[in-house]
Amino acid sequence: MTLELFDTLGVRSPFRRGPALLHPECPIEQAVTSTDPQVQDSLLREIWRRAPARERGALLIAQPDRLRVLARTEAMLRPVIDALVDRHGDGIVVHAPQVRYALGPPVLEPYMTLLLAGPAAPLARIERDLNRRRARVSRLDHDDGRFTLEAEAPLAALLGYADWLDEASSGTVESSLWLSRYLPIDDDGPAAA
Repeated sequence: MTLELFDTLGVRSPFRRGPALLHPECPIEQAVTSTDPQVQDSLLREIWRRAPARERGALLIAQPDRLRVLARTEAMLRPVIDALVDRHGDGIVVHAPQVRYALGPPVLEPYMTLLLAGPAAPLARIERDLNRRRARVSRLDHDDGRFTLEAEAPLAALLGYADWLDEASSGTVESSLWLSRYLPIDDDGPAAA
């Protein structure tokens, strides 16, 4: 069925339910460009390399003016970007990571689930920072001087969080991050469940 036939019959395509976002499982991306035509051509051929970025939790999308690296988390961008820098050196420009929004009425933003575990000493500082990042804590357990914390926050507020956490806890707090859901952009965050 063509889209025109869908419209004529009044049928709603499952692909047209809401805002479209190609690869919604990858809520973050980073662009790599070059002003050198040979390097740019080589960048665009990266999608055909034997060791695909998909194995590292990322996707490569070639566009005429850039190579886009889409990933499930900010941490999954790093090895792919590092490999590109190793192969192409100073001939490329690596742009800052960007959050991918689902455009349409309403605009949706990715929310991530964050799981932290470690010694209780830095917990107060971590909780203050999560509050600043508009995170909603859904679970906090204390046991023998250690804690486990689960929270949800907008990805845009979590950019750079892994580096901040390593510095704030001297590397003693373990963290995991994954896509939770897409929600309409709202300054107050998601409603409590």
